[in-house]
Amino acid sequence: MEAIRVTKRDALRAMIAGARGVALRPIAQRLYELGGRAVLPPVAQGAIRGALETEATRLFAGAGLLVEGASVMKSLPGRLASETTKTVAATTAKAAGQQLLKGIGRAAGVGALIDGAWGAAEAGYRYKKGTMTARQAAVHVAKEAGTGAAATAAGAAAAALVVTMTGGVAIPAVFMVGAITSIGAKVGLTRWIGARV
Repeated sequence: MEAIRVTKRDALRAMIAGARGVALRPIAQRLYELGGRAVLPPVAQGAIRGALETEATRLFAGAGLLVEGASVMKSLPGRLASETTKTVAATTAKAAGQQLLKGIGRAAGVGALIDGAWGAAEAGYRYKKGTMTARQAAVHVAKEAGTGAAATAAGAAAAALVVTMTGGVAIPAVFMVGAITSIGAKVGLTRWIGARV
């Protein structure tokens, strides 16, 4: 199997997806309380939570981030979820679901901005060198922005879904799910589109 090379852009997008997933954690917890707990048996919920938390601890400790990143991880939800915490008291699943979708939409917007800007820089350089036409440059920017938006949204959504279905997953595990899903989604979408162009 081909190894995945994680670029600085992938890392930035993954950080945004993970952070947005953490910011959406209170809403996802509310959805869990409103009915998400009935989706999986309690044993499965505990097993998934335990596996994710163990893997997150191993991953962050192995990268030397567990101690240094602890204070950042604790303050991150407060920074990114200011609009979320005001509305987390939603009394219905519909209201909480709408809040969740709004947060995922914001993640998609940031992902489109990151990858669109990066794609524009690449396309501009290639256009000036004469290796890309104006049409190819426009398609490249649209492809990068679209896959960036979808990948960041997928990461935030996956992180929120884990909490919605299993309950109070620890913040590092939620962040890890969002970040890794974002990277995987971007790679998969890029390969899928590349095979069809």
